[in-house]
Amino acid sequence: MTYRSRAHLYRTAALVVSMVALTSCGVDAPAAEDDVAPISAPTTISEGSSTSAAAEEVLGGDTFASPEDADRSDVESTARVAALMLHSWDTTVDRTETAATVRAKPLMSEEWAANQIEPERNASNGDWLEPAEHRAYSVPRAVPAIGDAAQDVSPDKAIRVLDVTWRWVARDETPLEGSGQRQVTLYLEKVDGRWDVVGHQTRDLTAAVGGQR
Repeated sequence: MTYRSRAHLYRTAALVVSMVALTSCGVDAPAAEDDVAPISAPTTISEGSSTSAAAEEVLGGDTFASPEDADRSDVESTARVAALMLHSWDTTVDRTETAATVRAKPLMSEEWAANQIEPERNASNGDWLEPAEHRAYSVPRAVPAIGDAAQDVSPDKAIRVLDVTWRWVARDETPLEGSGQRQVTLYLEKVDGRWDVVGHQTRDLTAAVGGQR
């Protein structure tokens, strides 16, 4: 299939998904325990023969999902891990939200991964001010969007839509009220038995549900 015909196929399917997804806007789906990485108690981990660090000092307090967590033969697993990684931020090392997207590149096709370039400025800079003061990291949850948002376009092409919520955890244990909710649409293709993310887009739902970012 040519790139032009493939793009047309996804655009057609995406229009259907967008209409369905709008009906689910503002609905809070219950989060399953499997959809959030547990917050581990501080431990000591080895990073080499002569280097060690407390778990709370490593990326995301050692709680973030990683590409290795995804079962690439399963479209649902690949989509869920990608959605979690896209919303896993650590203010001690990340300058922008896109830093999380860059970490998710191993789950993407080469073409889509090449498009992920971190900007100079953070679009969510204001929302990160308080978390950054307390060296906080995000803890995301991801559940399938309500309704018939998911589409199996063909045996090797699929669209998955997930509702993602997150809260901030401060390393100094200061309670943080900021949180957020988005809907992420992921376009996936299966190549050589592995599902790749070939496109994604997000839509903010925080205002729609009256939440606080």
